[in-house]
Amino acid sequence: MFSHLSKYTRPEPLSSALITIDLQNDFVRPGAPAESAGAADAAVKTGELVQFYRELQLPIIHVIRIYSPEDNAKNVDVCRREAIENGLQLVVSGTEGMQPVSEIVPEGFRANGELLRKGGIQTVSEQEFMIYKPRWGCFYQTPLQQLLNDLKISTVAIAGTWFSNCVRTTIYEATARDYRAVALSDAIAGIYEQGEIELANIQCGVCSCNDWSQFVRNAG
Repeated sequence: MFSHLSKYTRPEPLSSALITIDLQNDFVRPGAPAESAGAADAAVKTGELVQFYRELQLPIIHVIRIYSPEDNAKNVDVCRREAIENGLQLVVSGTEGMQPVSEIVPEGFRANGELLRKGGIQTVSEQEFMIYKPRWGCFYQTPLQQLLNDLKISTVAIAGTWFSNCVRTTIYEATARDYRAVALSDAIAGIYEQGEIELANIQCGVCSCNDWSQFVRNAG
């Protein structure tokens, strides 16, 4: 697996971090304000991989969105800003909708919206962290790159929702910063065949969670 990738893009599993994107109640749960098709299944697959990373004590970084009335919608993507101004309640700081889904965090964990909105890094468990992003990409005005550098990470394995915006943007941001990237196809809501082809064209690895787990395990 990944033999088609170059020596500069081939994943290095033992120096990898798992990045989960926007797996929050308002984006995942049935009937939620911004429920996305396939997100619930992606959350389950991501949860399984989160547990695998915990067992191996490899880093996990959960990245979430938070909208706050205090910001007057300035921290909202422009395509959604008017709806928020008109009263749409979505991942509002302090609400259950903002919280990460239970599949990916330890029982009883609560995201600290105020800490995260100020650019803080919240510790979830050993080698597991949470940060906030104000736009589609996980690297834009966030501490992600510094955190990855501090952890000596070369490879990012990416899961979450939604492929067409936040996931894909993050993958391109990662490769633009010379990280080796892997898209976990069955843990990404909304991924499609042409999208996988386009990722392969930039030498991003694409595989299932099971195949990635096996690849990581074999590397150990």
